[in-house]
Amino acid sequence: MSDNFFMLGERKSQVLGLVVERYIDSVQPVGSRVLFHTDHLSVSEATIRNELRALEDAGYLTHPHTSAGRVPTELGYKYYIAHIMQTYTIKKDTKDDVLRILADEQDQENVYKNIAKYVSYYSGNAALLAFSRHRVYYTGMSHLFSQPEFQDYANTVQVSGIFDHCEDRMHLVREGIKRDGVPHVLVGHQNPLGGACSIVVTTLPGDIILLILGPIRMRYKENSAIIHFLYNSLRNK
Repeated sequence: MSDNFFMLGERKSQVLGLVVERYIDSVQPVGSRVLFHTDHLSVSEATIRNELRALEDAGYLTHPHTSAGRVPTELGYKYYIAHIMQTYTIKKDTKDDVLRILADEQDQENVYKNIAKYVSYYSGNAALLAFSRHRVYYTGMSHLFSQPEFQDYANTVQVSGIFDHCEDRMHLVREGIKRDGVPHVLVGHQNPLGGACSIVVTTLPGDIILLILGPIRMRYKENSAIIHFLYNSLRNK
């Protein structure tokens, strides 16, 4: 990542990680009282408040005017992904589902489209396949627009525009990632397709781009894991 992070100590990293993961799950600002009543922090609520304030001053958190709780900023998500996020272990049933689709006797394009549909369902977001610069398949818009961020009409219109221009911008995605199978996470304004969303993206065998497109508050850990598993499964097929 190109961001010049202000590196955090162990406790601030722990607090930031808890805020990010709780906000992803709840879509509600996270306050000191919520964190105090977890089993993860053995410090006072006043100390937690101080840490939250320090993280906000450093640009990793912000808070809505109507709430005392904090939410992650784009910088906060980027730091979480780069320095805090743990590897997620995909469940056996999910692996079996993916391998069953990959074993289908259909041609490669249809198999990849079925994979995209499954990834969309799994992530609760949209999934896109770029077979070439001007041939892009996408699925799961209903999953994407069911996310709380896009219940607002203006946000829905803004994100809908991504699909109108994705073919023209997909080459920017392709230029920005390596062909090593490692999932690349582009948060918010890092995302060439549009700053209102984040993407988890990789290059599959055949030089095909697969990406998950979701809100900035997406399940990065799980989405990175499914993309990585897909790449490895296709490489070893």
